[in-house]
Amino acid sequence: MPERVDRITPMFWGLFTFGGFAIAFLLPVLIVVNSLAYPLRLLPWESVQFGPAIGWIHGDPATALLGPSWAWLAGWFPKLFLVVVIGGALFHGLHRFKYVLYDFGLHRAKKVLDPVVYGIAAVGTAAAVFLAFSFP
Repeated sequence: MPERVDRITPMFWGLFTFGGFAIAFLLPVLIVVNSLAYPLRLLPWESVQFGPAIGWIHGDPATALLGPSWAWLAGWFPKLFLVVVIGGALFHGLHRFKYVLYDFGLHRAKKVLDPVVYGIAAVGTAAAVFLAFSFP
């Protein structure tokens, strides 16, 4: 009888790898832009306005970068950025946490632990998608 091939585990390792990649490259950008740029005087505090941010979400500045043929995609970029950062962090962190729990001796609870851990990550990512795309 041929051995059973596990096709699910590589998928979760792929999500773990993608999440680590996304967090390693995108989270520092998010931190610098939202937390460090103003206190370090990289941007003047007087330039804080909500109009450009709302325009970016609607796709106004990105239209110039993408060109007229891709203008319909412009409003999706900031939303997709947030979803990738949040979803990547959830899948990466919870996959790591699962293996920490395995190291503490919970590897026998794999059938219970896997759906709970990945379910939390999936629900959190779905909530991020809902919240990001529910605003105009």
